[in-house]
Amino acid sequence: MGKYKYGNYIQVSKKGLEKAKSTGGSGGWLYIILVYDEHRFTGRKENFFYRSLEDLAADSGLSRSTIARLIPKLVAAQAIETWQGHFRNPKTGKLSEERMNHFRILD
Repeated sequence: MGKYKYGNYIQVSKKGLEKAKSTGGSGGWLYIILVYDEHRFTGRKENFFYRSLEDLAADSGLSRSTIARLIPKLVAAQAIETWQGHFRNPKTGKLSEERMNHFRILD
């Protein structure tokens, strides 16, 4: 995964990108943004991250509705996994009231 590389670069899996591009439209771009966000928001202990659709829209320049349409296509292409859950505050151990979108890059 890209998060383990040196410098100011991310590594994008060719296999993952080909799967994402097969979704058509902006699927490849959203995949690259998700890989970038994985690099930004995961540590060595986690292999997933969470972002809202609004956050992804700001990150990618795509509309929220486009992202909502592309995510199931990326899942079907087996480029990513996604699920909803609560954020656990590491200091208090309490779960967030709001459910968040969790993402894992598969390739």
